[in-house]
Amino acid sequence: MTLKAFLFIVASALFHVFWNSSLKMCRDKTTSVFLMMTVTAGLLGGATLYLYPIKQLFSPSVITAALGAGFFFFLYQHFVALAYEKGDLTLVYPLTVTGPVYIVIWSYLLIGERITLTGAFGIFLIIYGAVTIHTGNFKIIPNRLATFDRKKVGFMENGVLFALAAAFFYSFGALADKIGVMTGNIMIYTFHLSLYMTLFHLLRIVGQHHNNKIMVEIKHNPVPIISGGIVMFFSFITFRIGLEHALVSYASALRQVSTLFGILIGFFIFREQITLKRVISSLFIVSGAVLIKLG
Repeated sequence: MTLKAFLFIVASALFHVFWNSSLKMCRDKTTSVFLMMTVTAGLLGGATLYLYPIKQLFSPSVITAALGAGFFFFLYQHFVALAYEKGDLTLVYPLTVTGPVYIVIWSYLLIGERITLTGAFGIFLIIYGAVTIHTGNFKIIPNRLATFDRKKVGFMENGVLFALAAAFFYSFGALADKIGVMTGNIMIYTFHLSLYMTLFHLLRIVGQHHNNKIMVEIKHNPVPIISGGIVMFFSFITFRIGLEHALVSYASALRQVSTLFGILIGFFIFREQITLKRVISSLFIVSGAVLIKLG
Protein backbone atom coordinates (compact mmCIF):
# COMPACT_ATOMS: atom_id res chain seq x y z
CA MET A 1 0.00 0.00 0.00
CA THR A 2 1.33 3.44 -0.92
CA LEU A 3 1.90 6.03 1.78
CA LYS A 4 -0.71 8.29 0.14
CA ALA A 5 -3.37 5.59 0.28
CA PHE A 6 -2.45 4.70 3.86
CA LEU A 7 -2.70 8.30 5.10
CA PHE A 8 -5.97 9.05 3.31
CA ILE A 9 -7.65 5.88 4.63
CA VAL A 10 -6.44 6.58 8.18
CA ALA A 11 -7.75 10.16 7.85
CA SER A 12 -11.07 8.74 6.66
CA ALA A 13 -11.20 6.49 9.73
CA LEU A 14 -10.74 9.54 11.95
CA PHE A 15 -13.53 11.44 10.18
CA HIS A 16 -15.68 8.31 10.48
CA VAL A 17 -15.36 8.47 14.27
CA PHE A 18 -16.34 12.14 14.35
CA TRP A 19 -19.53 11.73 12.33
CA ASN A 20 -20.47 8.67 14.38
CA SER A 21 -19.97 10.79 17.50
CA SER A 22 -22.43 13.31 16.06
CA LEU A 23 -24.86 10.49 15.36
CA LYS A 24 -24.72 9.33 18.98
CA MET A 25 -26.03 12.73 20.05
CA CYS A 26 -29.24 12.23 18.03
CA ARG A 27 -32.33 10.46 19.33
CA ASP A 28 -33.61 8.66 16.21
CA LYS A 29 -30.37 7.43 14.70
CA THR A 30 -31.76 5.80 11.55
CA THR A 31 -33.55 9.02 10.59
CA SER A 32 -30.50 11.10 11.51
CA VAL A 33 -28.28 8.97 9.26
CA PHE A 34 -30.60 9.82 6.37
CA LEU A 35 -30.41 13.54 7.21
CA MET A 36 -26.61 13.45 7.49
CA MET A 37 -26.45 11.61 4.17
CA THR A 38 -28.62 14.37 2.69
CA VAL A 39 -26.12 17.00 3.86
CA THR A 40 -23.23 14.97 2.49
CA ALA A 41 -24.92 14.39 -0.87
CA GLY A 42 -25.75 18.10 -1.08
CA LEU A 43 -22.14 19.12 -0.44
CA LEU A 44 -20.80 16.59 -2.92
CA GLY A 45 -23.39 17.61 -5.49
CA GLY A 46 -22.55 21.29 -5.13
CA ALA A 47 -18.81 20.68 -5.35
CA THR A 48 -19.19 18.35 -8.33
CA LEU A 49 -21.43 20.73 -10.27
CA TYR A 50 -19.01 23.58 -9.56
CA LEU A 51 -15.93 21.66 -10.70
CA TYR A 52 -17.24 19.66 -13.66
CA PRO A 53 -19.64 20.19 -16.57
CA ILE A 54 -22.95 18.35 -16.34
CA LYS A 55 -22.18 16.16 -19.37
CA GLN A 56 -19.36 14.47 -17.39
CA LEU A 57 -21.60 13.50 -14.48
CA PHE A 58 -23.57 10.67 -16.03
CA SER A 59 -21.17 7.95 -17.10
CA PRO A 60 -23.03 4.59 -17.23
CA SER A 61 -20.13 2.73 -15.60
CA VAL A 62 -19.97 5.21 -12.71
CA ILE A 63 -23.74 5.09 -12.18
CA THR A 64 -23.80 1.28 -12.22
CA ALA A 65 -20.95 0.92 -9.71
CA ALA A 66 -22.36 3.63 -7.44
CA LEU A 67 -25.84 2.06 -7.50
CA GLY A 68 -24.40 -1.34 -6.58
CA ALA A 69 -22.16 -0.02 -3.82
CA GLY A 70 -24.87 2.27 -2.47
CA PHE A 71 -27.42 -0.53 -2.35
CA PHE A 72 -25.13 -2.98 -0.55
CA PHE A 73 -23.86 -0.34 1.91
CA PHE A 74 -27.46 0.58 2.67
CA LEU A 75 -28.24 -3.09 3.36
CA TYR A 76 -25.17 -3.27 5.60
CA GLN A 77 -26.33 -0.30 7.68
CA HIS A 78 -29.87 -1.67 7.88
CA PHE A 79 -28.84 -5.16 8.98
CA VAL A 80 -26.36 -3.81 11.53
CA ALA A 81 -29.20 -1.85 13.09
CA LEU A 82 -31.41 -4.95 13.13
CA ALA A 83 -28.61 -7.03 14.63
CA TYR A 84 -28.12 -4.60 17.52
CA GLU A 85 -31.86 -4.55 18.15
CA LYS A 86 -31.97 -8.35 18.39
CA GLY A 87 -28.67 -9.28 20.02
CA ASP A 88 -26.04 -8.26 22.55
CA LEU A 89 -23.04 -6.19 21.49
CA THR A 90 -20.54 -8.86 22.58
CA LEU A 91 -22.25 -11.41 20.33
CA VAL A 92 -23.13 -9.23 17.35
CA TYR A 93 -20.14 -6.90 16.91
CA PRO A 94 -17.50 -9.61 16.18
CA LEU A 95 -19.68 -10.81 13.30
CA THR A 96 -20.42 -7.38 11.79
CA VAL A 97 -16.71 -6.59 11.29
CA THR A 98 -15.88 -9.80 9.42
CA GLY A 99 -16.55 -8.14 6.05
CA PRO A 100 -12.82 -7.88 5.15
CA VAL A 101 -12.59 -11.68 5.29
CA TYR A 102 -15.20 -12.00 2.55
CA ILE A 103 -13.62 -9.12 0.64
CA VAL A 104 -10.31 -10.98 0.38
CA ILE A 105 -12.15 -13.86 -1.29
CA TRP A 106 -14.34 -11.79 -3.66
CA SER A 107 -11.50 -9.48 -4.68
CA TYR A 108 -9.32 -12.48 -5.54
CA LEU A 109 -12.03 -14.26 -7.53
CA LEU A 110 -13.61 -11.27 -9.29
CA ILE A 111 -10.94 -8.59 -9.80
CA GLY A 112 -7.73 -10.58 -9.37
CA GLU A 113 -6.36 -8.86 -6.24
CA ARG A 114 -3.72 -10.84 -4.38
CA ILE A 115 -2.56 -9.95 -0.89
CA THR A 116 0.70 -10.95 0.77
CA LEU A 117 0.98 -13.16 3.84
CA THR A 118 2.16 -10.08 5.77
CA GLY A 119 -0.88 -8.13 4.66
CA ALA A 120 -3.23 -11.00 5.50
CA PHE A 121 -1.84 -11.18 9.03
CA GLY A 122 -2.26 -7.41 9.31
CA ILE A 123 -5.94 -7.73 8.35
CA PHE A 124 -6.38 -10.40 11.02
CA LEU A 125 -4.71 -8.28 13.72
CA ILE A 126 -6.86 -5.23 12.96
CA ILE A 127 -10.10 -7.21 13.03
CA TYR A 128 -9.00 -9.03 16.18
CA GLY A 129 -8.05 -5.78 17.89
CA ALA A 130 -11.32 -4.08 16.93
CA VAL A 131 -13.36 -7.01 18.22
CA THR A 132 -11.51 -7.30 21.52
CA ILE A 133 -11.78 -3.56 22.19
CA HIS A 134 -15.56 -3.81 21.98
CA THR A 135 -16.02 -7.15 23.72
CA GLY A 136 -13.22 -7.01 26.32
CA ASN A 137 -12.62 -10.69 25.57
CA PHE A 138 -9.47 -12.00 23.88
CA LYS A 139 -11.09 -15.25 22.81
CA ILE A 140 -11.47 -15.34 19.04
CA ILE A 141 -14.92 -16.97 19.21
CA PRO A 142 -17.38 -15.52 21.75
CA ASN A 143 -18.51 -18.02 24.39
CA ARG A 144 -22.10 -17.94 23.22
CA LEU A 145 -21.09 -18.76 19.67
CA ALA A 146 -18.67 -21.47 20.72
CA THR A 147 -21.47 -23.25 22.58
CA PHE A 148 -24.06 -22.49 19.93
CA ASP A 149 -27.00 -24.84 19.77
CA ARG A 150 -29.61 -23.93 17.19
CA LYS A 151 -32.40 -25.37 19.34
CA LYS A 152 -31.32 -23.44 22.44
CA VAL A 153 -30.24 -20.17 20.85
CA GLY A 154 -32.57 -18.61 18.30
CA PHE A 155 -30.62 -17.32 15.34
CA MET A 156 -32.99 -14.44 14.62
CA GLU A 157 -33.62 -13.56 18.28
CA ASN A 158 -29.90 -13.12 18.95
CA GLY A 159 -29.11 -11.08 15.88
CA VAL A 160 -26.52 -13.55 14.62
CA LEU A 161 -28.07 -13.97 11.20
CA PHE A 162 -28.52 -10.21 10.79
CA ALA A 163 -24.90 -9.57 11.80
CA LEU A 164 -23.61 -12.14 9.32
CA ALA A 165 -25.82 -10.67 6.61
CA ALA A 166 -24.47 -7.19 7.36
CA ALA A 167 -20.86 -8.30 6.89
CA PHE A 168 -21.77 -10.29 3.78
CA PHE A 169 -23.53 -7.36 2.09
CA TYR A 170 -20.76 -4.96 3.11
CA SER A 171 -18.21 -7.12 1.28
CA PHE A 172 -20.09 -6.78 -2.00
CA GLY A 173 -20.49 -3.05 -1.43
CA ALA A 174 -16.75 -2.70 -0.89
CA LEU A 175 -16.01 -4.57 -4.12
CA ALA A 176 -18.43 -2.38 -6.11
CA ASP A 177 -16.83 0.64 -4.41
CA LYS A 178 -13.38 -0.37 -5.63
CA ILE A 179 -14.70 -0.81 -9.17
CA GLY A 180 -16.38 2.59 -8.91
CA VAL A 181 -13.26 4.52 -7.95
CA MET A 182 -11.42 2.94 -10.86
CA THR A 183 -14.04 3.90 -13.45
CA GLY A 184 -13.41 7.61 -13.48
CA ASN A 185 -13.35 10.77 -11.40
CA ILE A 186 -13.40 10.23 -7.62
CA MET A 187 -15.56 13.28 -6.86
CA ILE A 188 -18.18 12.35 -9.46
CA TYR A 189 -18.33 8.73 -8.35
CA THR A 190 -18.55 9.65 -4.66
CA PHE A 191 -21.38 12.10 -5.41
CA HIS A 192 -23.36 9.36 -7.12
CA LEU A 193 -22.65 6.94 -4.28
CA SER A 194 -23.84 9.36 -1.60
CA LEU A 195 -26.90 10.30 -3.65
CA TYR A 196 -28.03 6.70 -4.12
CA MET A 197 -27.40 5.80 -0.47
CA THR A 198 -29.53 8.80 0.51
CA LEU A 199 -32.32 7.70 -1.81
CA PHE A 200 -32.30 4.15 -0.42
CA HIS A 201 -32.59 5.55 3.11
CA LEU A 202 -35.44 7.79 1.97
CA LEU A 203 -37.28 4.83 0.45
CA ARG A 204 -36.97 2.99 3.75
CA ILE A 205 -38.36 5.96 5.69
CA VAL A 206 -41.29 6.38 3.31
CA GLY A 207 -41.95 2.64 3.21
CA GLN A 208 -42.07 2.45 7.01
CA HIS A 209 -44.16 5.65 7.24
CA HIS A 210 -41.57 7.44 9.36
CA ASN A 211 -41.85 10.72 7.44
CA ASN A 212 -42.90 12.63 10.57
CA LYS A 213 -39.64 11.73 12.29
CA ILE A 214 -37.63 13.83 9.84
CA MET A 215 -38.91 17.19 11.06
CA VAL A 216 -38.64 16.08 14.68
CA GLU A 217 -34.94 15.28 14.28
CA ILE A 218 -34.25 18.50 12.37
CA LYS A 219 -35.93 20.48 15.15
CA HIS A 220 -34.14 18.82 18.06
CA ASN A 221 -30.70 17.99 16.59
CA PRO A 222 -29.81 20.49 13.83
CA VAL A 223 -26.18 20.99 14.90
CA PRO A 224 -25.22 17.27 15.15
CA ILE A 225 -26.96 16.57 11.85
CA ILE A 226 -25.23 19.37 9.95
CA SER A 227 -21.81 18.84 11.54
CA GLY A 228 -22.11 15.07 11.10
CA GLY A 229 -23.01 15.50 7.43
CA ILE A 230 -20.02 17.79 6.84
CA VAL A 231 -17.59 15.38 8.49
CA MET A 232 -19.18 12.47 6.61
CA PHE A 233 -18.42 14.38 3.40
CA PHE A 234 -14.70 14.38 4.26
CA SER A 235 -14.84 10.75 5.38
CA PHE A 236 -16.37 9.66 2.05
CA ILE A 237 -13.90 11.60 -0.09
CA THR A 238 -10.69 10.71 1.77
CA PHE A 239 -11.52 7.01 1.87
CA ARG A 240 -12.15 6.81 -1.87
CA ILE A 241 -8.99 8.74 -2.68
CA GLY A 242 -7.10 6.17 -0.61
CA LEU A 243 -9.04 3.27 -2.10
CA GLU A 244 -8.02 4.33 -5.60
CA HIS A 245 -4.39 3.56 -4.70
CA ALA A 246 -4.88 0.51 -2.44
CA LEU A 247 -6.18 -3.03 -2.60
CA VAL A 248 -9.76 -3.12 -1.37
CA SER A 249 -8.83 -5.98 1.01
CA TYR A 250 -6.33 -3.73 2.77
CA ALA A 251 -8.43 -0.55 2.63
CA SER A 252 -11.52 -2.12 4.22
CA ALA A 253 -9.49 -3.61 7.06
CA LEU A 254 -7.42 -0.48 7.66
CA ARG A 255 -10.63 1.53 8.04
CA GLN A 256 -11.16 -0.36 11.31
CA VAL A 257 -8.52 1.85 12.94
CA SER A 258 -11.52 4.10 13.55
CA THR A 259 -12.06 1.93 16.63
CA LEU A 260 -8.66 3.01 17.94
CA PHE A 261 -9.42 6.67 17.27
CA GLY A 262 -12.68 6.26 19.17
CA ILE A 263 -10.77 5.04 22.21
CA LEU A 264 -8.26 7.91 22.01
CA ILE A 265 -10.98 10.55 21.64
CA GLY A 266 -12.86 9.04 24.56
CA PHE A 267 -9.75 9.24 26.72
CA PHE A 268 -8.43 12.71 25.80
CA ILE A 269 -11.73 14.55 25.27
CA PHE A 270 -14.32 12.74 27.38
CA ARG A 271 -11.87 11.51 30.05
CA GLU A 272 -13.06 7.93 29.70
CA GLN A 273 -11.07 5.20 31.42
CA ILE A 274 -8.70 3.05 29.37
CA THR A 275 -8.15 -0.46 30.67
CA LEU A 276 -5.10 -2.68 30.12
CA LYS A 277 -7.17 -4.87 27.79
CA ARG A 278 -7.98 -1.88 25.60
CA VAL A 279 -4.31 -0.89 25.46
CA ILE A 280 -3.37 -4.41 24.33
CA SER A 281 -6.19 -4.43 21.76
CA SER A 282 -5.02 -1.05 20.48
CA LEU A 283 -1.52 -2.45 20.00
CA PHE A 284 -2.99 -5.24 17.87
CA ILE A 285 -4.68 -2.63 15.66
CA VAL A 286 -1.53 -0.53 15.32
CA SER A 287 0.55 -3.62 14.52
CA GLY A 288 -1.99 -4.69 11.92
CA ALA A 289 -1.94 -1.25 10.29
CA VAL A 290 1.86 -1.35 10.09
CA LEU A 291 1.76 -4.81 8.50
CA ILE A 292 -0.81 -3.69 5.94
CA LYS A 293 1.41 -0.74 5.05
CA LEU A 294 4.34 -3.11 4.63
CA GLY A 295 2.20 -5.66 2.80
